[in-house]
This record gives sequence, structure tokens and C-alpha cells, in this order.
Amino acid sequence: MNRLTSSFLRACFVLALLVFPNLSKSQDVMNGGFESVSSLPNTTGQWTLADYWGNALSAVGDPDVYHMEGSGGGDLPETPVAIISPLQGMALAGFIACGEEGTNRREYLTGQFSEALIAGARYQMTFAIANGERTPFSEAGLGVSGLGMFFSEGSPEQIELAPLELEPHFAFSQVIFSREWQWMAFAFTAQEAYTHFTWGVFGADAQHGIEVREGIAPSMAYYFLDGFKISEITGELENEDNTSDGRGPNVKPDRPNLDLDDALSWFVPNAFTPNGDGENDLFLPVLNNMDLIKMEVFNRWGELMWMTADPNAVGWNGLHAEGAEALTGAYVWKLQMKKMNGQLVTKTGSLNLIR
Repeated sequence: MNRLTSSFLRACFVLALLVFPNLSKSQDVMNGGFESVSSLPNTTGQWTLADYWGNALSAVGDPDVYHMEGSGGGDLPETPVAIISPLQGMALAGFIACGEEGTNRREYLTGQFSEALIAGARYQMTFAIANGERTPFSEAGLGVSGLGMFFSEGSPEQIELAPLELEPHFAFSQVIFSREWQWMAFAFTAQEAYTHFTWGVFGADAQHGIEVREGIAPSMAYYFLDGFKISEITGELENEDNTSDGRGPNVKPDRPNLDLDDALSWFVPNAFTPNGDGENDLFLPVLNNMDLIKMEVFNRWGELMWMTADPNAVGWNGLHAEGAEALTGAYVWKLQMKKMNGQLVTKTGSLNLIR
């Protein structure tokens, strides 16, 4: 495992690995990507613009919706909290999962299913979560354990910003914090005809771990969300060992289902900020148990901006080969890798350079 992989794995982890069974498409999450908005957001706290989403009926809770075509505090990729691009589409949402330890400050996001779930049926829920690239003036930087999901018929009701004293049907015991998007996936059996789900930290601060992950004295754990989906499982769900996955809605895993020392994985950031502040100044893929063969970055006209075939390369610093600064904007990367069995893999994607 090289130093880049080791650093990456300390910062984030694979939250769940499922061998996907046959999935039915009869039910889904309404506006799961936050793309449908009544108008474009122009500041934070405008969760009401996202169709079918709620704030657990709090009188003061103000989750956020952001859009690439928004303005002011409601646009992307630079938000008042962090720099981030949508995982898919042009929109995403964000919320304050908790405040500083002892404050018991909470926000929640409540979504709706297109149809009520079938009591006794088995489902798989997937979505993506990230903390983004923290800005110098952001109050975020805390990570928290116990992020979980509560299913219900109708929305639960939060009193102002107090914790919901409900037992989530599924929760992650680890402290979750990652600058980049990470997929979450879990399976559960619907105990009732659920119509809603609520995501956040349930119960008082004393029940959870709250840690400073970035910044000197952050005041909140802030998370971005995108890509919510639910599918009914019509076949048998299996784990890596080909044994039945017995995790039900009340089972809380203490560790990922993936052995990070042996797993093949790769990750390429979708943005970097080469402004010399010492944070996210370099662009480079992170490979686990895979070898870098070559990586290239091109501008929109196809001009080669940077290339390396060195597995120990420090990364692209945002300069042309001749030393001039590359312009802010979108670029395309091409990555060639080799698996442990010798198989070659080629991937391409987009990158945002932000100064």
C-alpha cells in the first residue's frame, strides 16, 4: 500500500459493499437528486425549494439546497460551507447534522417514497454523502458518528433544533468525514408501509462521537447529500462471502464489509484548488492495490496540460508544462491502471480547477 493510498484510507472508508441482487423499479425516492426545484436558490436555508423534501417539520431547522445555476449562497461549486460539485445532475442538498459537543444542535432531511413500501418486503437504499472542500471561512469541520435513517408513515416532528429521540432503523457507528463523495448502501426489511425517511443524528450528543476533522475550532458537522434511491430486492442479497446478509433495519454495523487491505479500488477527485494554501493544491488519483500506468489531463480543446507515468508522482499543480497557470474551469482526465492480475483498466472523467 503506497503513501497516497494510506493517507486516503485514513480519511475515508467504504461504508458498505453489496453484491447487487435483482432489484425492482416500482418504488423510488421522489426527487432523489434534488434536481426538481420550484425556483433557483440564491442563499442558504432554502430547503423548501426542493420538491418532496422536508426538515422533519421543525419550525427553525434550515437545511440547504444548492444548484449549479443558483446564485449567491445557493450556487455551486463554491458554497458558504465548502466547495463541492454535484455527484450527478446539477443540484444537491446539505444540512447541519450536529453542532459542537454539548449543544445538541440538529438538522434533519426528510424525503418521500414514490409509493408506500410494502410491509415485509426487502429493500436496498443507496445515496451519496460528502463534507466537501472546506473554505477558509467555513464554520464546518466536525465529523460525527451515529448518522442514521429513520423510516416512518408520515414525517416525524422535530422541536426546533432539539435531537429527535427516535431509534434509527439503520445507523453507522463510525465517524463519517470525507471531502469527496462516498456511496452509502444498506439493506433492510420494511416493518410497515413506510412513506417517509429521515436522515440525521438521532439522540443526544452524549450518545455519539463528535470529532474535529478540519479547521481550528469548527462549530458544526455539515454534510452534503445526493443521489437517493431505493429498490425492492426480489432475489437473495449476499455479501462477499456468499452468505445471506442478515442485517435488518435495527442492526448497526460496527465496521465496513470490505477488507481495505485486499480490495481493488480507485478514486479520482472531481475538483482541486491550486491556490497555494496547502490544502487540495494538487490533483492526483488514489489507487489501492492497483498500479498507475499513465495519467493525462487535457483542456476543453484537447491540449495536453499534464501527464505522468510515475507511480510516485506528487500530482498536477495546475500549471502548463511551460510553467504558466492553467485557467479556472473544466478539464478532462484519462487514467490508465493495472490490476494485480495484470489486467489494464482505462478510465476518463472531468475535473474542475478552482482558484
